[in-house]
Amino acid sequence: MRRRWLVDGVRWPVDGERWPVVGEPAATDHPAHRSLITDHPVWLVPLLIGVATFAVGASLVDGLPVGVTNDDGMYVILAKSLATGHGYRWLNLPGTPAAIHFPPGYPAFLALLWLLWPSFPANVVLFKLANALLMAVVAAGVFVFVRQRLRMSDTAAAALTFGATLGIPMLTLSTIVMSEPLFLALLLPSLLLAERVAGDERSSVRDLVLLALLTAAATLVRTHGIALIGSVIIVLCFRRRFTHAVIFAGVAPLPLVPWQIWVSAHSGALPQAMRGNYESYGAWLATGLHTDGIGLFAHTIARTSLEIAGMMVQVTAPSLPPLLRIAALGAIVALGAFGARELWRAARVTALFIGLYAVIVLMWPFPPTRFIWGIWPLVMLLPVAGVRWTMLQSPLTRGFRLARMSALIAGVLLAIGYASYNARGYRQRWWSSIPRAVSRTSSPLLTWVATRTPRDVLLASEVESSVYLYTGRTVVPVTTFTTDEYFTPRTASENAAAMREIVAHYHPNAVVITSTSMREAARVLAFATPPVLAAVDTFPAGGLVLIPTPR
Repeated sequence: MRRRWLVDGVRWPVDGERWPVVGEPAATDHPAHRSLITDHPVWLVPLLIGVATFAVGASLVDGLPVGVTNDDGMYVILAKSLATGHGYRWLNLPGTPAAIHFPPGYPAFLALLWLLWPSFPANVVLFKLANALLMAVVAAGVFVFVRQRLRMSDTAAAALTFGATLGIPMLTLSTIVMSEPLFLALLLPSLLLAERVAGDERSSVRDLVLLALLTAAATLVRTHGIALIGSVIIVLCFRRRFTHAVIFAGVAPLPLVPWQIWVSAHSGALPQAMRGNYESYGAWLATGLHTDGIGLFAHTIARTSLEIAGMMVQVTAPSLPPLLRIAALGAIVALGAFGARELWRAARVTALFIGLYAVIVLMWPFPPTRFIWGIWPLVMLLPVAGVRWTMLQSPLTRGFRLARMSALIAGVLLAIGYASYNARGYRQRWWSSIPRAVSRTSSPLLTWVATRTPRDVLLASEVESSVYLYTGRTVVPVTTFTTDEYFTPRTASENAAAMREIVAHYHPNAVVITSTSMREAARVLAFATPPVLAAVDTFPAGGLVLIPTPR
């Protein structure tokens, strides 16, 4: 079966042809003007790429525990709550209060898997295999997207796909129980459909509704999906398709309404020190703005932009001297700008989504690396598209020929740097470095809890999700989470104040901690007048057990 790679039902020009002008009739399908024609079914190459990606991802699945980043443990707690009929609640906390911190999409996905294999912790392997399968879907989606929208060859599209989905950034997120693979697996089909709908004035109401539901589903997995909803509306309005924009804007928020009602109905139920970790991100940001004012955003952008720049240089120009790293960053910015221009021409919804997503990341007072890695295939697409654009232009002047050669050299050097970064990462298994390190410190704590405490005890710990999941004990946190700590590490006195508030509210039987920062905070409370905590035991890896003093 022979298929043509078409975009929005019309033939797009192959390399060297002139791009169509808006409003200009499409060129006739003359043999001399045909798009690339393949001799295999259109679905075969994406399927093979997905299978290869799954094979690699599945081979990296390990038995390391969840709870290594806190978020992964929280997702699993919520999945257990849904699967066991308790609703969307924090099973680890006294009274099982309503959960309003994470949108319910990914926990609901895990809950379905939990029903298939309800034996914990054995089902953690299933969760990780599911993420490997989701990354296979992502890989197929990336290939189809760049093949259709940017008209890349099969070879170039496959190289970009494997470089993005099997690179250390995506492996780090997909080999633990995190929501990014599901988000991307929904995002890529949404973008493909959005580009087709935005490019066809005859799009049906059914297509608009389907697109609205897909974008809403992505937003219920990761809140950043709101950038996708906004992008579709803006592009439809830009093309003066106001009726379609109204239909889409009317449908897309509907699946989000029950979640927002749930959040509003259960806000403010927990102690102030716990709200950053357990209540909504919106309230968390609002608290930061109330404290620091609008200047919080300027302060945040100054820091997040530097961190993003440093991260991009680290993955594309590792181990280079400072001046060469600066040059590499300049090359990334320049090629990314050319790529954004090309993407705006070929896929406006996607280009706008990347822009709006970047604005959110820049303004969010939190380390941006996870957010950037969460859409890593689209991030990689920009400089690649930039290099490709310079190669396809006619070198009319000597200066442009020089610029094109410079872009090619820069692109090759950045690709070599990225390959070097990933080769080193594969040798040292960087994707599991955090789980391995956390497991070494948390295992003694979990052993102490499981062997030295009764099942009906109430504990406080900085790894509360792991303690609940692996020992079944009810457990509250001893830490807080505020916007300020992104800029300045919390002092022992500040950590002690949060610990004091939580201990006073819940009256745990014991506080079980391992980290240096929490031991320092506990020391402040132990030597307070009168003392709040008293040390009663220790365990390996710096573990410390304290009990609240009688008042």
